[in-house]
Amino acid sequence: MLSLTIRTWVRYLVPLTLISVIVMGLVAYTGYAVIPAVDVAQGRAQLHLGWELAATAWVFQLLLVAAAAPLVRGVAREAPLSQPQALLAATRRIALAIVPVGVAVIAIAIGFVALVVPGLLLLGLLSLTAASDRLGEPLPAPLEDSIAVVRAHAKQVALVVAIVIAADLALALAAHLILVPTLAKKATTAMLLPTRTFVRVVALALVALSSLPACALAAVYRGPAGTRQRAS
Repeated sequence: MLSLTIRTWVRYLVPLTLISVIVMGLVAYTGYAVIPAVDVAQGRAQLHLGWELAATAWVFQLLLVAAAAPLVRGVAREAPLSQPQALLAATRRIALAIVPVGVAVIAIAIGFVALVVPGLLLLGLLSLTAASDRLGEPLPAPLEDSIAVVRAHAKQVALVVAIVIAADLALALAAHLILVPTLAKKATTAMLLPTRTFVRVVALALVALSSLPACALAAVYRGPAGTRQRAS
């Protein structure tokens, strides 16, 4: 699975990044639109914003799985698509995945609002919705397919989802420690500039790297257990 993930991501880095810029346009715009903080309170708010971007990146990454799915499938079958074909296939899959993934995200969000544990369980169970071969079928077919494959391959999916979430948060943590190790109670405008940089770095990194976890989740769906589930 790791080899399939890396091979797909490296081979299709350009089309996947282009799709990521579109899918994560809100994240990119949020980073671009941040203005320099004028006081410590605004600086702290910008730090919170950067962490919020990292903590909610999974919403967009679940949709990006749709773009990665046909590319992973081609590499797995040793019949890779050309770069233009990959961009077209990824775009078509994204269009098909918007509604199913939207439904999945709403269900996961409700789970998080109710209690954290149900939200995490639903995140795992529905994480492969956009990779489903039943994506073009009426709801809830792709969601049911994701649940079936995840149940057959639970440990591997749980590990990948945990790594994805941890990586998003680790990215924010690294940027925070490097750019804004401390925030003085009384800081000048110039001293607060790193908080804006922090938000922009987190946003840019998420846009640039989110196609990698998308490839990992799509590769999980293409794994042996997933194949047996779909064939049964």
